[in-house]
Amino acid sequence: MPEYLAALLPLLLTQTQLFAAAFTLSLRFDRRSSFALRVTLTATGAAGFTALSALACFYMPAASDLWAEGICIPQTVIAVFSAWFCYDARFRDMAFSGSAAVAVVHTARQASRTICLSVWSSDGGYAGLAISAALSAALLTAVALIFRRLRPNPSESDVGRFSVLLFPVSTGVSAAVGFAGLVIVDFGVIYAIVLSVCGIFYGLFMLFAECAFLIGRHSEEELSVIKSLWHEDRKHYEMQKESMEMINIKCHDLRHQIRRLRESGTASERAMEEIENSVFVYDSMFRTGSEVLDVILSDYSLRCRKSEVQLTCMADGEKISFMDELDVYSLFGNMLENALEYEQTVPEKENRFISLTVRAVRGGVSVHAENHYDGKADVGRFETSKQDKSNHGFGMKSMRKIVEKYGGTMDVFIADDMFQVDILLPVPAGGGV
Repeated sequence: MPEYLAALLPLLLTQTQLFAAAFTLSLRFDRRSSFALRVTLTATGAAGFTALSALACFYMPAASDLWAEGICIPQTVIAVFSAWFCYDARFRDMAFSGSAAVAVVHTARQASRTICLSVWSSDGGYAGLAISAALSAALLTAVALIFRRLRPNPSESDVGRFSVLLFPVSTGVSAAVGFAGLVIVDFGVIYAIVLSVCGIFYGLFMLFAECAFLIGRHSEEELSVIKSLWHEDRKHYEMQKESMEMINIKCHDLRHQIRRLRESGTASERAMEEIENSVFVYDSMFRTGSEVLDVILSDYSLRCRKSEVQLTCMADGEKISFMDELDVYSLFGNMLENALEYEQTVPEKENRFISLTVRAVRGGVSVHAENHYDGKADVGRFETSKQDKSNHGFGMKSMRKIVEKYGGTMDVFIADDMFQVDILLPVPAGGGV
């Protein structure tokens, strides 16, 4: 019996480590129905497989180490497929998490082996198992926290089909390093330690590569969303431009008709004043020297009046003539949209205001926007207040990318109960200011 336990415990620990890693890295996914029953069934099946595998090691002690190392492959597959059976996720997502789980367990085992070989010149027995378990728990906790930060909503992002290949590759290399360690130990402990250290670096490299992959995918997805928003901005700009032109023409015609009615004397002066006041749209039009900026300001002027928000603007639109129309629309549209969205939540109407300034400075153009702000926020992590956060909250990122496109700088800060945005755009050679 003690011999059987000596064969069972290492296998059971490895299976437990793989299960813990696969399930922990899958916690971000939704659970399938009858989750508790599914976990019970998979855990029981895995334990049964491990118990039977231990018998093979028990009855073939001469090859027990090779058997134990080889059994890690089906144990890994069982752990990952068990997590997939319990969590509602695409297989590519589970394969990606599974490859990370393999890397975690592999790194912990190789680190434990390095320590034990250095101290006892052996696998360390039960002490080695305890060290492996502790290292695996610590590394798994760190990786889980990092993955949660890099990919908080896995259902809203895609790791790509290529990620499916990561699982068999990481499993195969991990098994190969394990088998090589059993063979090379016959040549001396030093060689075994060197191989184990290489195994540690391989595991850490795999985890680093997966983190870098997540960062890259996140950036690609953000850029894709921003490009989609820019495409929508172009359509909105064209529609608003046509609408403003029609309003401008109609209001201009109404002005002439009112003047003719006043001259004919067929209507009272009071009635004429009421009609003139009702045509306030014409007064909302801006003439900054930039057609696209005029369209944006006119639109937001009307929206601000409706929300009882005071909008003031001192803008020399000619100074941004070097910018693409769509970039101007997206930059100022997002800037004013963010400000208006917040000002609509300010209870005191007298505190609702938005100010925008566009002026030439030495060597470039300065854009300054500010609005009343009485909240508390981390300037580096502004989030949208809209319910659909998956499709909103990209305004600030879109603005930064546009500013970076023209080699400018953008600063966002809060001072004196005001949310302020400062942008400095250098004028390209020959652009003039």
